[in-house]
Amino acid sequence: MIVILGTGIVGLFSALKLLKNGKKVKLIDIFEVKGKATNASVGMLAPLIEAKPYERELFDLMLDSKEIWDKFLKKKEFITQTKLKKNASLLVANNKDDEERIIFKRRFFKQLGFETQLLDSKTTLEIEPNLNSNIYCSLLCEKHNQVEPLPLIKYLFEQIKKMGGEVEKFNKIENFSFSKGKLRIQDSYYEAEKIVIACGVWSSKLLEKSIGITFPTRPIKGISMLFKTNKKLFSNNIWFRNIYLAPRDFNFLAVGATEDEKGFDNSVTLDEIHYITKSLWEHLPEIEKLKFQDIFSGLRSGVIDGSPIIGNLKNNKNIICAFGHFRHGILLAPVTAEIVYNYVCGSEIKKNYDFFSPDRFNL
Repeated sequence: MIVILGTGIVGLFSALKLLKNGKKVKLIDIFEVKGKATNASVGMLAPLIEAKPYERELFDLMLDSKEIWDKFLKKKEFITQTKLKKNASLLVANNKDDEERIIFKRRFFKQLGFETQLLDSKTTLEIEPNLNSNIYCSLLCEKHNQVEPLPLIKYLFEQIKKMGGEVEKFNKIENFSFSKGKLRIQDSYYEAEKIVIACGVWSSKLLEKSIGITFPTRPIKGISMLFKTNKKLFSNNIWFRNIYLAPRDFNFLAVGATEDEKGFDNSVTLDEIHYITKSLWEHLPEIEKLKFQDIFSGLRSGVIDGSPIIGNLKNNKNIICAFGHFRHGILLAPVTAEIVYNYVCGSEIKKNYDFFSPDRFNL
């Protein structure tokens, strides 16, 4: 039995990967966890846009995971159930500064080995006529699509249950003990070959209370909003300087997402609402036609060096970490599941994946 602590996107993908390869899996989580990272996610699958200088290892990991996502595009059931879309992303410039930023990004993308299309204002508006008419230009990134987080979670849970995966929830989990195949959580005991820590932002705190190991992580709060429109506004994902938009089925439009360090506070504040709505007002015409539907708040797990923590612990090889994905959790979930599976089975880990091991912190 493999026990996975956490039922976020990473934990669910890992569970499904293990089940498909003949492992028995039990997922453990807490009732009514508030502030899961998925809550703030819009579901963008855009490794190139998310790439940053000096993060080549992370970028390569995102590319590997995007390849897995692209394979899902060939599975009709997966597309239908998760609302995975086969579209592109447009980085839009509204002024001269934005234009220079986009041109710089294009050069950077080319250094990474990727060609993108710089489109003038006229061409951009031909593709997306509902943008402001005074835009300067845009950068088209093909095959940078998106998936809807909530349908994705539902689909993964359904598949896990179909394959015999178990899910158990506690009112509260403060710590655990795990030794010689015996796992204790509260007053419950389990036989476990290995355990996977996939509790997102709560992972480091749980490890600290359980085995005295503290990773340099911190919660980063994100807010996203959902709107309804009278007609379909966009075909592609739209990225502005400070917000991004994801068109959904039935004329819904998801808008995300803020980044704030406010500890474990996941409440929604007026300034966060103002930030998103003000940004929409700056970038879109006729914002008064956007009908507010919902607002979401989530806490992402940020690691001090910007990369996720994936791998087993030095002092207990049977404890596998899978957290710290920050804003890339949904994008990186499939490849993280592959790496987790290899650690569970004792398979050889690709050399470039060693970079994400907990060992890099010398704890």
